[in-house]
Amino acid sequence: MENLSSQLKTGKFVIVREDDVSFLCIPAELVTAEKINFIMRNCDEIRISLPWNKISSLGLNKFYHFNGNQIPIDPRKEKISAEERAEFIKKIVSSDLSISEIKVPGRIFVEETKEMGVLERPGIAEACSDLSRLSGFGTFAVYAPLLNPEGEVADHTYTEKFARNFSIPVISIKELIEFRLKTEKIVERVVEATIPTKFYGTFKAIGYRSPMGEILVLVKGDVSSEKVLVRIHSECLTGDVLHSLRCDCGEQLESALKMIDREGRGVMIYMRGHEGRGIGLINKLLTYNLQEKGIDTVDANIKLGFPPDMRSYGISAQILMDLGVRSIRLLTNNPLKIEELAKYGFEVKREAIEVEPTEINFTYLKTKRDRMGHFLCIND
Repeated sequence: MENLSSQLKTGKFVIVREDDVSFLCIPAELVTAEKINFIMRNCDEIRISLPWNKISSLGLNKFYHFNGNQIPIDPRKEKISAEERAEFIKKIVSSDLSISEIKVPGRIFVEETKEMGVLERPGIAEACSDLSRLSGFGTFAVYAPLLNPEGEVADHTYTEKFARNFSIPVISIKELIEFRLKTEKIVERVVEATIPTKFYGTFKAIGYRSPMGEILVLVKGDVSSEKVLVRIHSECLTGDVLHSLRCDCGEQLESALKMIDREGRGVMIYMRGHEGRGIGLINKLLTYNLQEKGIDTVDANIKLGFPPDMRSYGISAQILMDLGVRSIRLLTNNPLKIEELAKYGFEVKREAIEVEPTEINFTYLKTKRDRMGHFLCIND
């Protein structure tokens, strides 16, 4: 890690691997015309990672389009030099930028990154932001996927050759996660108590502190063995408490607790901060208002200036590690949960947790299936 940090501090690139794709990465503060030219000669599109508060404060969330993907931006000029792109990126980082200075479409994709980095979400944006921060800069990075001379995504063989030729160190997201897990901890186990429930039996309740707030975890039985039944449940006040018919959240929570009770062992993590797929209660109610006008749940988020889903599961992963759980039967219909937990090294098998759709939530569930890829068996 010291080699990587010293490389970045001197304004040189590192390469970050994510599965079968490799990315050139540099702190955004150090971008120059020379660096932009090097990226454009060897890579696909330019990306800049920014936390959501920076994206929204600059108004860059206005440039979301279909399915929440972002329109690339550029300075508002006809012909744009590498120097002008580099200065444009620095203006984004310093917040010295107005909407009137932005042209769409351009060549720079703005990517949202989680503030806790790869320990909150194991993505390329987070990895590049972490490397920038660990090297003494802000959590802003410029990165781009490496291509081979034929214009195809670079494989590992070409990446290794390229790295040797230009003396660029290489790190994988997995290696970065392992390093941060050894040196940092972003969840704290605070208290344990017994909670007897009316319908789901008795659980051990564990309270954790995290950057997302206070997290409640219910544990039943011995969870140190393999194939533990786990539910990571996103907070939903309207569904969990008021039993709203607009979603399936409350019924999923009840089903999960009953399944864990029947099995005699398992874990339920109640994720605070996940309300409305991460946009909060008031914004969720605003999306309800839009849905009543015929806009589906995905486009409602986008219309308010949010991605379709802002949740991440790194904090849940750290809680499971703290509990000694490594092999999971995950109660979920959401493929994103499975993918993220697998990147943290968990052995994950999915257990379906579907509820019977109603006339009121049918369209909502169908949208989750068709536009967000959820595993739902719904009769059209």
